[in-house]
Amino acid sequence: MRDRVRIPLTLLAPVLFSLASLSAEPPYPVGAAKQVFIDGKFIEHIRGAKLVVNRPRITGEKLLVAAHPWEDFYIGAYISVIQDQDRIHLWYETADKRTLSDPSAVAYAYSIDGGATWTKPKLNAIEYEGSRQNNLVLTRVHGSTVFLNRPDAPASQRFCLFAGQSDSTESHRYPSKAFCSPDGIHWTATGKVPFLDVSGLKKHHNYHLDSQNIMFWDTRIRKYVAMPRINSGETENGRLGRTVGRAESDRFGDFNTPQIVFSRDPDDPPNTDFYTSGTIQYSGASDAYYMFPAAYHHYASPPHPGNDGPIDIQFAASRDGTHWLRPDRRPIIRNGLAGSWNAGAAYVGYGISRFGNELSLYYSAYDVTHGAYVKRGYLGGTITRAIYRVDGFMSVDAGYQGGEFTTPAVVFSGDRLEINFDGSAGGWAEVELLDTSGTPIPGFTAKDADRITGNAVAKTVTWGGKRDLSSIKNRPIRLRFMMRDVKLYAFQFPNR
Repeated sequence: MRDRVRIPLTLLAPVLFSLASLSAEPPYPVGAAKQVFIDGKFIEHIRGAKLVVNRPRITGEKLLVAAHPWEDFYIGAYISVIQDQDRIHLWYETADKRTLSDPSAVAYAYSIDGGATWTKPKLNAIEYEGSRQNNLVLTRVHGSTVFLNRPDAPASQRFCLFAGQSDSTESHRYPSKAFCSPDGIHWTATGKVPFLDVSGLKKHHNYHLDSQNIMFWDTRIRKYVAMPRINSGETENGRLGRTVGRAESDRFGDFNTPQIVFSRDPDDPPNTDFYTSGTIQYSGASDAYYMFPAAYHHYASPPHPGNDGPIDIQFAASRDGTHWLRPDRRPIIRNGLAGSWNAGAAYVGYGISRFGNELSLYYSAYDVTHGAYVKRGYLGGTITRAIYRVDGFMSVDAGYQGGEFTTPAVVFSGDRLEINFDGSAGGWAEVELLDTSGTPIPGFTAKDADRITGNAVAKTVTWGGKRDLSSIKNRPIRLRFMMRDVKLYAFQFPNR
């Protein structure tokens, strides 16, 4: 990927540049794909505006809670979500206090109303205490992730599952195992071991499967990507330092050695590491990956045990899934009030779903901190969600006094321009098109630009009532966005 002027953190303090300093680098080919704002890729000059990390709306819904004997130790923690047209599939880990707690089981639920209500079907797949009338699909696994296989995979392998599987010879040793399924219910082990956790809890660099290890088919690079937990170093109180690694493979299972791509740094508080990553490739736009890392804030010892502390959810973004930016480290999902069902810890799972113009981000919430469940003998848990608007993870925001920014040169292949923006009642946006030297293109100047108001995920931009851009497509241009009290989430040059 070609680098231009990057404005990840300094973008939060707007800077004014002159058009005379426009970059002469080759234009970005944006084609007809949607483009979102993650870094400075589409921001060359900016004034009175800033790049913002948006926080989702916390619904407070208790979508799934423990309701069966096989769930009485815990529910949730590591969940996977796949949307299949109007049906949303969700797999979650669960355990009882007796037979399933070493390490755990995978259960299944589904929704047909956009994620508002869920059904735990009786699947007749796994026997539990003499009955198959349950929603269990796999047992003796831990840290599982379910994802859709590559498009050309056999129908019998449409769904893939990666997890650690209990090794009865050694506590906390979870060799990694891969499974495939035609329906997400009936699973067959593939016999492949993507990588092996051989060191248990030793204090050095190793893969550790005692948490969710994300895996997915990356449509951009056409490879399987694994995002495993890697223990590296220690926190200040002597606990293992949890980080996020990344590995690639052409085949499900044969991964190269993971490299650490996300970890704590000197700007993080002492005794902090990252438990799970919740990484996704965002299918709604080009070159967009998002991470929802569970920030584990360890208690110092004494007075609390070292492996305990609250966990909340932060945000990171990337263009390639390898190089991650953290433009705002404040949590996007905060812990609830003391004593509430979500006061202690949260873990975002893998996958999102879309219903209308909203995206659901699913996570597990707990009333106790990471290690506090030991005192009462069970963990509990609630599966809930947070809501983003489509493309709403980050935006370029202009204040009440107005602002603007200019993009580097781009080449598009569509015939009109659409933007995802929120102007509420009093905000507005106008767009001017420039040539590579910064000169307004006749017919598309600021004087020609029609004022855009309201709030829409795909609003067509017009100039003097005209929207047709076919006369300048496949030609390098720059966009100048002029805005007042607006959040701009994305832009796109689609075809009719």
